[in-house]
Amino acid sequence: MNMEVVFNLFFTASLFLVFVGTLRLLESGKREARTVFFAFAVASVLLSNLYWLAYDILRPGTRMPFAANEIGEWAMFLLLGAALHPHTAVPTAKREVFCAALFTAANVALWIAWTGEWIEDILTGAAFGYFLCMLAAQIKYTEAFPAWEWRLLGVSCPVLIAAQTAIFLVPEPMKRPLDLFCYCLLFAVAALLMIRAFRSLRNGGQSSSVVPEAFAAYAWATITQYMSSGWHYITALLLATLCFPMMFLALRKEVAAE
Repeated sequence: MNMEVVFNLFFTASLFLVFVGTLRLLESGKREARTVFFAFAVASVLLSNLYWLAYDILRPGTRMPFAANEIGEWAMFLLLGAALHPHTAVPTAKREVFCAALFTAANVALWIAWTGEWIEDILTGAAFGYFLCMLAAQIKYTEAFPAWEWRLLGVSCPVLIAAQTAIFLVPEPMKRPLDLFCYCLLFAVAALLMIRAFRSLRNGGQSSSVVPEAFAAYAWATITQYMSSGWHYITALLLATLCFPMMFLALRKEVAAE
C-alpha cells in the first residue's frame, strides 16, 4: 500500500467524521440550505474517495477516461458552489466572478496540456469554475478579504499561470527552478488562507466571513492538488483534508450565530 493510498484513507476517515457532524447539525433543527448542500457535497466526495480506493486497489496504475470518482468530484464542486450561492438579492461582483472564470479557464488549459484528456478536464473545470465564481462573489459580498488580500491574489494567480505555462517553453535546465517556484507560490498562498481561516475560527471572527474564508482555503488546496505530483500532491491532499473540518466548523459557527 503506497503513501497516497494511506493519505486517502485518512482523508476518507476525516470526511466520514465531518459528514456525521453535519448530519447531527441538521438533526438539531438548524436545517439551513447551505448546511444541507454541504452535507451532500461531503457525501459526494466521500463516495468518490471510496470508489477511487477500491479501484486503485483492484487495478493499480490503470487510468480510465471517466470514472465514478470524477463524477463525484463534479457533484461536490457544484454542491459547494450552491452552498455559497446567495438566496437573496445581493450586490453584484462581476469583476471578481469574471477573474475567477478566467483563472479557471487557464487552469483547464494547463490540465489539458498535462493530461490530454479534453472532455474530462473541461467538465471538471466547468464544475470547479462554478464553485470558484460563487466563492468569489461570496467573498466580495461578505467583505471577507481585505483589499491587500485581493491584490495578493490578483498578482499570485496570473504569475502562477504564467510560470506554469513557461515550464512548457523554457530550456530543460530552467524547468526545475520554475517548477519549484510554482510549488513555493502554491503552498505559500495555501498556508496564508488556511492560517487566516483558522484564526477567524479560533478568535471569534464574524460568522458571515468565516465561511468564505474556510471555503477559500479549500479551493486553493484543490488548485494546489491539481498542479502537484508526488509528495507535493500528498501534502496538498493533507491540506484539503484539514479544510473540511474547518468548513464544517465555519458553518456551525454561522448557524449558531443566527
